[in-house]
Amino acid sequence: MQFKAQIRDAKAKALRRQSRIPAVVYGSGQNPINLSLDKKETVAILRKARRTDIFEVVFEDKTFRCIIKEVQKHPVTSDIYHVDFYKFDPSKHINIEVPIVLKGDAKGVKAGGDLYQPRKSIMLNSLPDRIPHEIIVDVSNLDIGDSIHAFDLELPEGVKIASSKNFEIVGVVGKSKEEQATEEQESQAPDSSS
Repeated sequence: MQFKAQIRDAKAKALRRQSRIPAVVYGSGQNPINLSLDKKETVAILRKARRTDIFEVVFEDKTFRCIIKEVQKHPVTSDIYHVDFYKFDPSKHINIEVPIVLKGDAKGVKAGGDLYQPRKSIMLNSLPDRIPHEIIVDVSNLDIGDSIHAFDLELPEGVKIASSKNFEIVGVVGKSKEEQATEEQESQAPDSSS
């Protein structure tokens, strides 16, 4: 996917009035370059893009391969306000946040437990061309009391977790005996509305 950019020649406010979005590209051996993007094109690209996609940013006679580091949005209107591109060195590892997608129905949930997912994404360290678009976690075998931690994840070759902490990704918790007893009593109580 390609962003056609222009060197920024006006203040951010003036650009937004012209239906352009301020942007910056920086990174490996690159001083920051202030750019602007066509609003309509940018919105269309970002609508179908994933956070982990690699983009080409084209301006003047230059083409930079980049990832998006940040998309700033207006707090009220959610309009895109600014885009930060990171120009990477293809031979160097980078840290990037990748979404976690759950697959399957946990057997612990079928037994009355609740599935909880404290982490919806994970920071990975990888060569740019090896970045997975998502990490799929199969929860089918999780029983009540079971959980999956960061170090349990199966990652593609050459991809590592960018943290030394083995934090919890997803788990199944059961109801306490008191909660179960209360629920049973409530279900057995005669219906007073009839």
